[in-house]
Amino acid sequence: MINVVVLLALLLVTSCSPKPEPILDQATVVAKNASLRQRSSSTSRTLRTLDPGDRVEVLERQNNWYRVRYGPDVQGWMEESTVVTNATRERIRTLVSASQDQLAQNTGVLREEANFRIEPGRTSSIIRKLDSGAKVEVLDRVTTPRPGSDSSSDVWLKVRPSPKEVGWVIGNLVEFDIPADVAPYSESYTYSAVKTLNQVQDPLAGPVNWYVVGERRPGLDPHLDFQGIRVFTWNQKKHRYETAFRLKGLRGIYPLEAGQEAGKPTFRVYQLLPDGSGKSAREFVMNGVIVREKKDS
Repeated sequence: MINVVVLLALLLVTSCSPKPEPILDQATVVAKNASLRQRSSSTSRTLRTLDPGDRVEVLERQNNWYRVRYGPDVQGWMEESTVVTNATRERIRTLVSASQDQLAQNTGVLREEANFRIEPGRTSSIIRKLDSGAKVEVLDRVTTPRPGSDSSSDVWLKVRPSPKEVGWVIGNLVEFDIPADVAPYSESYTYSAVKTLNQVQDPLAGPVNWYVVGERRPGLDPHLDFQGIRVFTWNQKKHRYETAFRLKGLRGIYPLEAGQEAGKPTFRVYQLLPDGSGKSAREFVMNGVIVREKKDS
């Protein structure tokens, strides 16, 4: 009889015990010294510091914070940029796979720390933070309405900081690279696109690249990627770069493409249509250092 009473008591206690809160997802810590905080605030007390690779269970999301459970009984809040959920990781894989054949338009360096996001938008999921000075390949560029504004826009760059990562950062945080050999000729333009057209051998300088670049200056319509193109070739007699071709006043958008046709360098430029509904292509071919637009473009 006593055993029956004890068993009934245990069953009663078990049935009255609160059930564990269901989890929304699981996540992996990706930041060094990641803080598990008491509240969803960067000034809230740190309950515990976690290391990269630590696993947590996601219980709730509020803006860019996750309420998580670490271990059996430690709960707190973590900034989204410090962890990657399983759902976000799968989206990252999909984005990387879809972008694997996308060629870089140029490379650049981050001016300051930046949120690396899964989509272009201030509220989209943060993959992680990219450090100031990090080098990235620039794949694409889009413009989105700025939240809370009827007239301003945000420019986003699709970047690849490593072969297994693709995401988006605010455009003004990236400083585009200029090839060192043509930097003295840049005239304060930003080179939003740089493509190598050819390589020649100079007896003094050695191997030298020819380039086609997309140029832009501050104040350009944010929906455009560049306002002109310029072709640099090498004068082997004077051992210096020269402008073989320049076209201004373009409504240029990515991608700027370069290739070869019958052994001759070629490049293709896309322009945004006046109504913004699409783009048209213009194709060019080089015969020596002479650039001609193809008539059937």
